[in-house]
Amino acid sequence: MSSYLWLLGLSWAVVPCMAYAQPAPKQIESNAKLFRVAGQSDGIFIQLSGNPNITISRTNAPDRIVIDLEGLTVSPELHNAVIPYGRLGVSQMRVAQHQPTIARIVLDLDTNDPLSRSDWQAFNAGGGTILLRPTGSLAPETSSPTLSATKAQVQGIALTSTGQLLIQTDRPTAPRILQQGSTYIVDIGSASLSDNFRRPTIPSDSPIQRLRLDEIGDVVRVTVVLDPDWRMVEADRSSTQISLQLNRGITFPNVANRGRGLIIIDPGHGGGDPGAVGNGIQEKDVVLAMSLRLGRILQGMGYSVQYTRTTDVEIELQPRVELANNLRADVFISIHANSLASGNSPISGIETYHNPGSTAGFSLATLVQQQLVRATGGVDRGVKSARFYVIRHTQMPSILVETGFVTNPQEAANLNNPNYQERLAQAMANGIDQFLRTGR
Repeated sequence: MSSYLWLLGLSWAVVPCMAYAQPAPKQIESNAKLFRVAGQSDGIFIQLSGNPNITISRTNAPDRIVIDLEGLTVSPELHNAVIPYGRLGVSQMRVAQHQPTIARIVLDLDTNDPLSRSDWQAFNAGGGTILLRPTGSLAPETSSPTLSATKAQVQGIALTSTGQLLIQTDRPTAPRILQQGSTYIVDIGSASLSDNFRRPTIPSDSPIQRLRLDEIGDVVRVTVVLDPDWRMVEADRSSTQISLQLNRGITFPNVANRGRGLIIIDPGHGGGDPGAVGNGIQEKDVVLAMSLRLGRILQGMGYSVQYTRTTDVEIELQPRVELANNLRADVFISIHANSLASGNSPISGIETYHNPGSTAGFSLATLVQQQLVRATGGVDRGVKSARFYVIRHTQMPSILVETGFVTNPQEAANLNNPNYQERLAQAMANGIDQFLRTGR
């Protein structure tokens, strides 16, 4: 879940590196467990119950960050887990029960990445969640004592024709700007988004790959990802406006050639597994056709694309998930068609699924569903959550789209129509593009 949205409204307490352990041994409560460890775009998300003592330390040769959570037991399915990451100087994460009273997370560092030299901090996000992040970079900022005690309202963001990104507020602020490669983070402390917030329009030829807006406690965060040969510098700061100038000419090292992001496209079923069958068509055929169309459109937008299959072959679910996780994709989309056991039926419509509890998945699903319904005029069956294997086990924002019912004669004809397939593919591409650019 590369999104911050699950942190909305939570209070933060900073846990300094190497300074959160307490001398007295921590007794394990009966329900104190480590349930989940997952990589995010800017840190590592930990889900737990209980109130552990946390110690973070570094080892050399081999280079590692070691996080000990005293007072926790590791859930059985997580014990000895190896989780690929490939961000922020970390190649992978390993989780195990180090001692009977200590759960341990080890971050194996990629010494070729300059970010591997960063120390790490733990932030208590409340609600049984901890976020690990590099020190000195991503911690929420408190407001300056010279500013008003009332929260500032961030009213809008605009991109000018001269290449300036303008952030408008209703009162003076003291933002902090951080650069990590081609990613820029603007933290505005003691602020919130206005109810009438004006969202930016980003042209397709803009050097801005993504622009995200998040409220983290009382901090409004603007995250901007630029094309690798662009940079952003603060041009001016008035009392109620932050001006950021986009300039070309800086190439950042160690930036993978992933276009504007990597999308894994998963055509459902295949080979001996036809999927849904009705009205003379098979699900495996129509979803492959629209998946290939989707990939072509996304590539035209500048994204990198990988498919779980490009021919009529049967592939198990686990290899589909492993492909996405091993490549550290930015988005995973599984494409399907629906059916009813009763055969021909008047029931029709489009629905999009996300994994329960994934706010990034929910945002992606919502944007894609909106685009699909708008483009086709189909029945809106809504955004839903389900624990489908391919969206439950992937480590990035993931959705499963049911593009229509093969058991509805008219919808089956539509799904088999190349022009309708193109409309569906374009709509899905638009939703993915909107998510990766703005996160909303």
